[in-house]
Amino acid sequence: MRFIYFFFISIIFLSCYKSGSKKKEKSIIIVEKKLLDNNFQVYIPEKNSSGDSIVNSISEWKDLKIAIEDLTKVNPNEIETFLDESLIKCNKLLNNKKSNLISRPEVRGRLKVLKTNILKCKFDNHRDDLKNLNKNLKKLFLSYEILFETLEGF
Repeated sequence: MRFIYFFFISIIFLSCYKSGSKKKEKSIIIVEKKLLDNNFQVYIPEKNSSGDSIVNSISEWKDLKIAIEDLTKVNPNEIETFLDESLIKCNKLLNNKKSNLISRPEVRGRLKVLKTNILKCKFDNHRDDLKNLNKNLKKLFLSYEILFETLEGF
């Protein structure tokens, strides 16, 4: 008699276990992002120009330049990491009190615009809004270009 009860309880337990695992498998949805626009181009300062010498002389500028350039080559599923890195590099520059160049209002303002565009891209990526992400990436690269053109003026 105990054997029969044990048998029925084990059958009920196994049937519940299998049906529960099927529900979990159905609820998992894999979301793949569409490809981002591939026509992004980033501003590269001319060799031996004043902007290039500034970038090479201050390690934070060089790190920011590399981080922004990496955004043009990134896989859309991994863009969040690159945006975080770019934001960290931009914040390091804004918090740098040693450089007279960074304390200049026109450079500081351009860095803040760049930071704002990075934050907009992070927000759009978080919402999976690829249309606005592409639009804001273009604005980010434009603000990056204007920042380096400002540096060229010194």
